[in-house]
Amino acid sequence: MLTIFSILAQDCHNVLKINSDITEANIYLNDSLVSNNGKIELELQDGEYIIVADEISDRWNSKSFSDTIEISGCEQKIINYFFKSETLLESIPEDAYVFSNDSLIGFTPIKVPGTFQELRISKPGFIEKKIFLDGSPVQKVNLDFNGVTKSEPFVNTTMFKILTGSAIVLGAVTAYFKLKADDKFDEYRFSGDKKFLDETNRFDTISGISLALFQINFGYIIYRFLAE
Repeated sequence: MLTIFSILAQDCHNVLKINSDITEANIYLNDSLVSNNGKIELELQDGEYIIVADEISDRWNSKSFSDTIEISGCEQKIINYFFKSETLLESIPEDAYVFSNDSLIGFTPIKVPGTFQELRISKPGFIEKKIFLDGSPVQKVNLDFNGVTKSEPFVNTTMFKILTGSAIVLGAVTAYFKLKADDKFDEYRFSGDKKFLDETNRFDTISGISLALFQINFGYIIYRFLAE
């Protein structure tokens, strides 16, 4: 989360002050390291500057901010970076999709790190909204009904999850009993004992039934996708 405040300077020089809510942060100005404790105050000439603030951490999801500013005319700027901030994003109704650009990051209610600024909230049957996080601990979004009742996409339904899981199980069962049948048939050819042939037929029957159920399951999934 980034806030910028411009205040009138008494002395005629540009001043840039950068603060953060942690001390373990490197601050770069135009690719040059200017601070390693999360804050700095600089006198700058008129111009455009690129600021990068990186959290000093070995975590894979350590945070980073990047901004471009222009400063001129004896201006003072204060920039605050909030690495620890999180916003609980809620929507009415709940279970709305939350996108950052084109990437789905979750469903409401959801805690969103302060690194996100602009988000897109979407739910079937409601008008999509773009929001800007304001840094508050809780932010609520009311979605407006678009007058069209639309069913939830099949891929997000409980039925899809059940069918997908059962398809995996049926595929594994089919493969398992087919391998068992092949092993018993090899034993029958080696020994000539009819009991191995009977076991071969039994395992083949189980494998055939599970394969048929798998095909019905998978066919229904394809049908639902085509129907949408």
